[in-house]
Amino acid sequence: MNRWWKTFSMFAAGSMLSACTAQAPDVVDGVVADDDGKEDAIGGYEAPETLVPGASRRLASNITAADVGKTFGTDDAHVPYPDTYWPFTDEGVDANWNGGDSPLAKLLKTTGDSTLAAAQKWEHMNHGSGVPGVSGWWGHCPGWTGAAMANAPIKHAVNAKFEGGKFVTCTAASAGCTKFEIGDINALEAEVYVDGDSSFIGNRCDTKPTEIARDANGRIETDGCGGVNPGSLLIVMAAQMKKKHLPFAIDAQNDSNTDQIWNQPAYRYTVNKYQSLTEKQAANLVTSGSMTGSATKYPYNPAAKAFALVDVSLHWVSERGANTTMVSGLQSTRKTRMVAVIELDKAASNSTAKIIGGEYIDDRSSGADRLTVPPFLWTIRDTGSETLPTYVGGDNHNPYVKPSLVKQLIALGQQ
Repeated sequence: MNRWWKTFSMFAAGSMLSACTAQAPDVVDGVVADDDGKEDAIGGYEAPETLVPGASRRLASNITAADVGKTFGTDDAHVPYPDTYWPFTDEGVDANWNGGDSPLAKLLKTTGDSTLAAAQKWEHMNHGSGVPGVSGWWGHCPGWTGAAMANAPIKHAVNAKFEGGKFVTCTAASAGCTKFEIGDINALEAEVYVDGDSSFIGNRCDTKPTEIARDANGRIETDGCGGVNPGSLLIVMAAQMKKKHLPFAIDAQNDSNTDQIWNQPAYRYTVNKYQSLTEKQAANLVTSGSMTGSATKYPYNPAAKAFALVDVSLHWVSERGANTTMVSGLQSTRKTRMVAVIELDKAASNSTAKIIGGEYIDDRSSGADRLTVPPFLWTIRDTGSETLPTYVGGDNHNPYVKPSLVKQLIALGQQ
C-alpha cells in the first residue's frame, strides 16, 4: 500500500535549505556548521537538532561498542498503532468502510452540525477522488503516522452522544447515541493530524528508481534519493529513541518506490554492528562495499579526520486496518537495515569526537543498500489548527472537523 504526503509547510522548510555549492564546508569546533548539501557533511536542512532540540553530536553520546546487540526505543504500550491510510480514491475519511456512515458523517451527524454536505464536498475535492490526477497510493498516511505517534491506541469502540458541547458516553442504541468504531476514531485522528504541528528534516526523492543517477561508485547523485545524512539519522535515533524512548516518522523508501512517499511511524532501532575504521577501510567501503581494496584516500568530506562503521535495523509500523478491535503496532512491524560510514572530526576513541557526516553503503550480506534509506524524518507535537477557513486546500485538514472534538473521542476510547 502506498501513500501521499501533501503538507507544504514541512517540505518548504526542507526545500529552502537544500541549495548546493562547490565550496568547502564551514567547520566550527570540528562540526560542519553550514553545509547546504556539500559532499557528505550534515547540511542545515537535515540538522538533527531541528527534530530533537539539544541533541548531542558527540559520538559517545549516540553510540558505543556496548550498544551492539541492543534495541532502543518505545516500550510496548507506546508502539504507534497501525491503521489504513484512508485512500483518496475511497473518499478519504468519508469512506463507508463498515457498513454504515463514514467517520466524517458520524462525527457531524452526532454533533448536529449542519455542514455535513459541505464537509463531504470538501473531502471529495481535497482528500478524495475529486483531487486532480488522484492516484491509488495517495491518502492520509502522514495524518495516521502523526496521530499514531502522538496518541496511545484506541482500546475499544465508543458509544457517544453530544451534550453540552461535548461528547459523553451513552447506552448503545439509545436516542442520539452513535457507535464510533476504533477505525472511525483513527480516521478522524488521521484527518486532524494531516497538517499537524511538526518538525521535519531531509528532502523528498520523487524520482523513479530507473531514473536515479549514481556516480561510478554507486553513490546516489539525485537530490533527496540518497537519504537523510546517516550521521543525522544516528543522532536522531539516539536522541529520540534511546534517550527519550519516543518515535519519529520516516519516509520508508525502498528500491521500487522512490517516486512515492511512504510515511511510517518508526519506534525502535537495533544496533547490529559498530566499529572504528581506518581511512582506507572507510574509503573502500564507500567505493566497493568492502573494507579491503585499492582506495587509500577518503575523498567525500575533507573535514572528516576519522571514521566508524554503523549497522542498524530501524523498526517501523506498516498499515493494517481499518480496525474494529485494538491492534498493536507490534503485530504490523517491519524493519529496514541500514549500513553506513560515519564521519568524525577526530578519532572514535576520543571522548569528544563529533559526528560531522556520513555515507550509506551497499552491504549485500545484510540486505542493506543505498536506496533502502529514509529521505526524510519528522516528529509531531499536536494536531492542525482548531479553526480553519473553509476555503483551505488539501495541505490542511478538513476545516469542518474540529481537532478538539476528535480529542474528546480519543480520550473516551482510551479509557
